[in-house]
Amino acid sequence: MTSDCRIEISYIDPETYTSIVNHDPRKRILTKLYRSTRDTPINKQALANSLDIEYHQLIYQLNHHLRDFWAIKEEQKVRGTRMELIAAANPYEILITIGKDQGIFLVDPLADLYGAVVKVGTRCDQCSSMEAEQCMNFAQSRFASEALSQAEMNVLAANNRHPPYRPMDLALLAAIKGIPEGQKCVIDIPCQTCAFLRRTIRIEGL
Repeated sequence: MTSDCRIEISYIDPETYTSIVNHDPRKRILTKLYRSTRDTPINKQALANSLDIEYHQLIYQLNHHLRDFWAIKEEQKVRGTRMELIAAANPYEILITIGKDQGIFLVDPLADLYGAVVKVGTRCDQCSSMEAEQCMNFAQSRFASEALSQAEMNVLAANNRHPPYRPMDLALLAAIKGIPEGQKCVIDIPCQTCAFLRRTIRIEGL
């Protein structure tokens, strides 16, 4: 998988959002799945082992509560039986829903962020100001932060997002605009040394 940064934000209904955010095992499964399958798929037993949970517990969660988040990427025959290798269905995906008082709530498995943006922040917050500034040079080619309306800045302020803005801030605004049409916001940042991804992969490898 490319080491470039790619952000895909789409809408998640409040019921599904709540079923994930209020359930710690589902959050652990999603984060482990997204991080461990960035470059190669994994079999379900190996995923269960890495989470230190029983195989049947993982299968129940995957099939009954997280079915939209994974896909079969490959099948292998092992000792006469079929073994499925799975990965995140949309590895770059960040899901958001909107609450009262312009609150934005997100599910970002790769960053292990689940909850209100005002409380958990965004994946871009893990980068230094200098790193974020470099990314903004790419993001602003599509979204001009200088052109934000007062209403848009109010939405960001309501979620504790203040200048200097970061790529995720602009992406959140674009994603909110696309909700009525069912559109997702996609930002590609051609950075082969993405600071966020480097940290994520390093943490997962510990």
